[in-house]
Amino acid sequence: MIPRVVITWLSTARGGAENSVIELATHLARLVPNVEVVWWRHGGPPAESPVPVPVHEVTDWSGYRQALIRATSLPEEQSVVVISNHRTAAADVTIAPTARVIPVVRHVVNRDQVLRVIDPHSGELVERTIGQMPWELLSAVPVWVGISQASSAALRENAPRARFVSAIPNGVTIPVQVPPRTRPHTGKLLIASVARTVPWKRLDVLVRAVADPRLSTAVMLDVFGEPGSHHQELQQLVRELTAPVRFMGYVDNLPQRLAGYDALATAALQEGFGRCVIDAAGAGIPSIVPDAGASPELVVDGLTGMVYAPDDPGDLVATLTDALLYRHELGQMGSAARALAESWYTPGRCAAQFLNLVMGQQPRPRALETAR
Repeated sequence: MIPRVVITWLSTARGGAENSVIELATHLARLVPNVEVVWWRHGGPPAESPVPVPVHEVTDWSGYRQALIRATSLPEEQSVVVISNHRTAAADVTIAPTARVIPVVRHVVNRDQVLRVIDPHSGELVERTIGQMPWELLSAVPVWVGISQASSAALRENAPRARFVSAIPNGVTIPVQVPPRTRPHTGKLLIASVARTVPWKRLDVLVRAVADPRLSTAVMLDVFGEPGSHHQELQQLVRELTAPVRFMGYVDNLPQRLAGYDALATAALQEGFGRCVIDAAGAGIPSIVPDAGASPELVVDGLTGMVYAPDDPGDLVATLTDALLYRHELGQMGSAARALAESWYTPGRCAAQFLNLVMGQQPRPRALETAR
């Protein structure tokens, strides 16, 4: 019997993860007849509309509990699988004890990293390391999912009682055709970065690199994303260094905006996937990423972009200098990046992999008795 699939999400800001949740629900609905989403707006945006599945949008703990209970309450002969997330996993196990809960972790976690999770008893958003999470509840989880090989490997190493971990890379919807390139004729190398201005995204590393005297008059860095806790400090750093950096804010038409740039650059070391790299590929532009986290999984160095050593600031400057000197090759890299994204990082492939996990949680049918 095909189960009902309930996808839970707690949104705290607008970002790539929100888009990935909706894309997964949309494409799973093409494979499974009964898919629902429970979306807790905890300071983040509403669910994207329209979505071809029921979306139960709530704004508090009581509403979340009620919505998840309703979504998972089925006759005994039917089953429910909850595709959860690390923020609500323990709460989902508690609220829906008869469902099979599959948590998805969208980070590369280490032992000391602080995660924001929902306390399953109070409903409060609290800070816990991976080892401090309520593993007496989470030990019942049959399988965890990391959204990259790096994410799943970190879970295997650092999650105390995760019995089985699977890697399912995100799928990203990219434009059917490469958006038209509408870049201004400045003569500069135009670099985009997509990240909220929070410390772990390490945007200060990019700011310092483009402020290097060897680059500052020949490049421009535009940062797309919601302002975060580090925004004022970054603005001050830009002023102090007279860095060629502009903060563009959050935009909805990201692939179309990225088409106006020569390359995308990132600096985060614990990126669980790096959706913006695939968004850039959809726009036909390559990415410059650190050799850390999931980033090198998404970029084939020298073919679909460039990979630099994150512990050597000079290597990032050298890599940007190479992009400046050989910018005629960036277009070829962008075409190859798009071909890779179209081949593998598709929402349909991602949904099919989740479907395999979902169906694997069902009781095996009894074998037919041998005819006598």
